[in-house]
Amino acid sequence: MCKHAVFSRYNRDYTIVLRIQVSNGRIAVDKYAVTLAGGGSKGIYQIGAWKALKELGIEYEAVTGTSIGAINGAFMVQGDLQKAKDMWKNLRMDQCVRLPENAGLVSDNLMDRQHAGMILKEVITHGGIDQSPLYYLLVQYIDISLIYSSSIDFGLCTYSLRNRSSLKVWRSDIPRDHFFSYIMASSALPGLRSVKLDNHVYLDGGIGDNLPFDMLRKRGLRNIIAIDLRPAKNRPIATDRLRFTHICNSLELGGTLDLSPAVLSRNYELGYLDTRKTFGFYDGIHYYLPVGDYRHLLAFFDDGVMPGLEQAALLYEMRRDRVYTAEEFLRTLSWCREKAQEQYAVERKKIDADGIIAAVRNGSLQRLKHMPSDVRLSLLMELMSEVKKNGSKWSIPLSLFRDVDLAAGALLHLEP
Repeated sequence: MCKHAVFSRYNRDYTIVLRIQVSNGRIAVDKYAVTLAGGGSKGIYQIGAWKALKELGIEYEAVTGTSIGAINGAFMVQGDLQKAKDMWKNLRMDQCVRLPENAGLVSDNLMDRQHAGMILKEVITHGGIDQSPLYYLLVQYIDISLIYSSSIDFGLCTYSLRNRSSLKVWRSDIPRDHFFSYIMASSALPGLRSVKLDNHVYLDGGIGDNLPFDMLRKRGLRNIIAIDLRPAKNRPIATDRLRFTHICNSLELGGTLDLSPAVLSRNYELGYLDTRKTFGFYDGIHYYLPVGDYRHLLAFFDDGVMPGLEQAALLYEMRRDRVYTAEEFLRTLSWCREKAQEQYAVERKKIDADGIIAAVRNGSLQRLKHMPSDVRLSLLMELMSEVKKNGSKWSIPLSLFRDVDLAAGALLHLEP
């Protein structure tokens, strides 16, 4: 009879120091393999995630990545989180691409609509924007000798234009003197110049496979952590016979080439927080609360209230890149609600709230559709309060505003 158990040892901060498996009396350290998605400048999210993994004491035996995931993967194999943080912290557009002298960027986001003409001109004239500055930047930060001597294996994905298919290679198949060229081949985003290797032209690996976890699966690795950057609609993953830990964020991480300092700082924090949430140290749907605090709120309120309160926090645009205690979350949400109600009282006559409410009661939702979400929330709260007091009912397809309806109903539980 096979006896199998899993034990985890924690330090005083309740972070995982070592996870062991006991099977038939044999003890083995439980290691992971990591796969990293492509996503351009959103890749700083993966550095925040890596910081959390290190704090949790999680070891990994292989890393695969596409595009920026390949770059971050090289840092993870090198084992130098500080170097990766230093590169990302000081990253500027001129360190990534070489632009025409008259480029005249209007923002730190290269993919800003106002830059479309300049990018198109570079594509037509030179076959794309020159990304050689990034090559030389990586040479400064990534140590080839550490990559090839590491016990952690490394693989990347690029896209062969000639074969019109993905090319997935492991470190053993990459000549040392071509390592950075392969990294650049994996990272040749649309609009940037393609990379030529052995008379073959390669484009960004994301064209074929933006999350190359199958490279790990084919090597028999089953305990996989995926740090995703893709939009939610592109995230479905066939995880049959895999122990799959999927780290991803519900908040939009911004543009693919947006190097705005505020965006980079926020995405780094989100990667860190999402990883700790994924491993059970925080809880919440859209926000981050200590597990004990969140469970306390779930026990205190009726079923469905906490999801509604989190939805209200979204509508009020409460910060999501931080941890809230239960008290802080409710206090901040109540403050946002109070300010929104004060603004609604000022705007009420201007927007003809009485006319909108009358129209809603008659089943017309047209004017409600075009209202800002916070104003719509205040108006629905007014309607719900009236129902609560008078017991009147109306027939409205509020499912059209499901999130706002959920938030409005939950906020009524905060009334004194």
